[in-house]
Amino acid sequence: MRRARRFMAAAVATVALVAAGITPAQAASPKYASGMPWSDGGFFEHSAAQAQSFARWRGAPVDNITAYTTRTNWNEQLNDWWAGSVPSSFRARRDDFILSVPLWTDDGRAGTDQNWKDLGRKIAAVDPDGLVRLGWEMNCCFSHATNAQKWRKQFSRAVTLLRSTAPRLQIVFNPNEGPAQNGTVAKVESLYVKGKVDIIALDAYDWWAPFTSKANIDSHFTKKYGWNYWYDFARDRGLPFALAEFSVSSGTGQAGASGGDNPRFFDATYTWLAQRQKSDPGSIRFVSVFNESSAYCGCAISATKNRKAAAKYKAVIGKLRRS
Repeated sequence: MRRARRFMAAAVATVALVAAGITPAQAASPKYASGMPWSDGGFFEHSAAQAQSFARWRGAPVDNITAYTTRTNWNEQLNDWWAGSVPSSFRARRDDFILSVPLWTDDGRAGTDQNWKDLGRKIAAVDPDGLVRLGWEMNCCFSHATNAQKWRKQFSRAVTLLRSTAPRLQIVFNPNEGPAQNGTVAKVESLYVKGKVDIIALDAYDWWAPFTSKANIDSHFTKKYGWNYWYDFARDRGLPFALAEFSVSSGTGQAGASGGDNPRFFDATYTWLAQRQKSDPGSIRFVSVFNESSAYCGCAISATKNRKAAAKYKAVIGKLRRS
């Protein structure tokens, strides 16, 4: 009788899963296809083929795909060519599409209400609960925040309009590592808008100073507006943390200030991530390596690019997947 009851219970559970559109195999599999403890993927130059090739090379599927709108003007921003960035293996219910969207286009336009509503629909068409890096790197490089009140007002407006047509979108507040630059608001944290953000993320690379000594590595983690600062900022607000862009750099853009083909970078960063995930499960939401091969960055990792760093990356990924 016990065996019969167990069989019947299993059968009922299977029927329930199938009715919900979930196979028993899916239910038994890890939350993330990669087998990592968080969504682990990257930017692959808007190429679905590159994303697939990277997954094969590292021996694990990619859980997220990062993309960028064309920011020239709103006509270009609403061109959803970026939807082609996701590989055929992408599953919206399981994986994450992450789109980087400026608050103002390069011509200074804030966008009409309809512009933002249309953009929300187009993102949701790829992934209904996709992630939006809204005004990312606001403290240095893009979507410049020179007036905190104006920036917060536009951020809140954009979130409200995006969610009016795509209510499940997840909004990412995403500064660059370090203090404000280029005349942006000095108190970077003052740009955060309570109630409008789902994830706190950071962009961080192997430069200024390179991860080539313990002192340099520690400084990235412990300085104000460094890794610990934004992780604690997220957790104090009950939000998860993410690395929205990170990688080594052997390009021309940071010549003399970067670590080049530096395996210590991935060793240090994934150790930091794993420690926080272990002590506070679920606190790391996603990690996206910036696999950019252009000369200015030299950030790509593969069997032929930054080979020493790439080998370390594969090793740490493999260890975390087995743990």
